Amino acid sequence: MTNFQEQKIRRKGILKKMLRWLIRIVVFILVVYLAACAYFFSVAELRNSENDKNYTYTGVPASLKPYVKDFQKRYQASGERVTIKNDGLKLDAYYLPAGKATNKTVIIIHGFRRNKTGMKAYTDMFANLGYNTLTVDNRGHGKSQGHYVGFGWLDKGDVEAWIRYLISKNKNVEIVPFGISMGGATVAMMSGDSLPSNVKALIEDSGYTSVEAEITYEAKAMYNLPQKPFVSTVSLISKLFAGYSYTEASSIKQVEKNTRPMLFMHGGADSYVPTKMVYQLYNADKDPEKQLWIAPNSGHVQGFGDHPSAYTAQIKKFLNLYFR
Repeated sequence: MTNFQEQKIRRKGILKKMLRWLIRIVVFILVVYLAACAYFFSVAELRNSENDKNYTYTGVPASLKPYVKDFQKRYQASGERVTIKNDGLKLDAYYLPAGKATNKTVIIIHGFRRNKTGMKAYTDMFANLGYNTLTVDNRGHGKSQGHYVGFGWLDKGDVEAWIRYLISKNKNVEIVPFGISMGGATVAMMSGDSLPSNVKALIEDSGYTSVEAEITYEAKAMYNLPQKPFVSTVSLISKLFAGYSYTEASSIKQVEKNTRPMLFMHGGADSYVPTKMVYQLYNADKDPEKQLWIAPNSGHVQGFGDHPSAYTAQIKKFLNLYFR
């Protein structure tokens, strides 16, 4: 064997070793990348203990604690827990009738990794305005079943099931869905669906334009991660396990189809769901009776706590146009 042939064989051996190492490195990087995506998916969508805590007074500003105390008294006197089944899941809610008999009913929807126990101040506010209230636990939260967070896209179907429940109890019921943060997005997402005529108006507070936009914003803000390919991969994992992709879960596309009066509310200094998103939603809504209210200098879902009187007055003024 000549020196040339020996060198050629050695080079082939070296190239094979390099290729094996390169494959190992690529596989390692891919495994780490997919593990990171799976971790982010678990943080974003898997149910955990945060979803099930009692938030009656957790994070409640002093301005709203009297509302919470008042709710406790009302609920002990006349409230009840109600449940329904939807999409194979048992869903839980508080029902509180108004002090005076009425058909007017608000469905109250909480935000991400919270539950109905954190919505008592809002429930009392609507009770003060003379409305029956149904305060729900989203799937995967509180007393409701479910392993995944729906980010509004799965929850809208559950709220529509609650609407059918209310109609089954009273065919003349007049309904307004109200939600904050993820609950606000739920309201926006259901606005483009074919809803019963019993739904007279909608109110969303601090909802996002789409799950993709919000997850992309949070991934960048918290971890400095890019939309592509990272968020796109997490979206694919969501589609495989939770049944929906971030791209399809769009509030703004649904709002474009809305035909009902809708009040858009947002904190003027929201850095969690950027304030610009509410303007995008408002501009997408073609209904002529839409309204917009920005809570001055308020952070995420802080409008009610910072400005309880103005917040309540805005909602009352809006609803008085459609409910008597």
